[in-house]
Amino acid sequence: MARLLPDAYPDDPEASAEFRRFTAERLAESKARNAQLVIASLSGPADDGAPDGAVDVRLDADQAQAWLRALTDIRLGLAAGLGIEEDGDEGDVHDLESATRRAVYDWLAAVQEFLVLALARAERH
Repeated sequence: MARLLPDAYPDDPEASAEFRRFTAERLAESKARNAQLVIASLSGPADDGAPDGAVDVRLDADQAQAWLRALTDIRLGLAAGLGIEEDGDEGDVHDLESATRRAVYDWLAAVQEFLVLALARAERH
């Protein structure tokens, strides 16, 4: 939770608590809406021509931004569980489960990158 709702004033616990009191609920609701949008997007109609019931996801700019925020939140949660604190950290990958979480973390980074590139390309046209 500390990664998803970080202290606004790390050196002032009292000010951070006051800030959190006024913002945490709204921020958590926003994060939940972003996650729900991702789930709804992935629960759309299956692409009849795709193998294994794949879903064709098409996003407008606002939906893409919600996806980016949700993917960031998911990656923050995975990073916390893996012990990744900053860029370049490998994390604690010591068994198949942690290696799988790390692979998902890296895959989500690629999804984010492709989404950012698609948004940039759309903005230019």
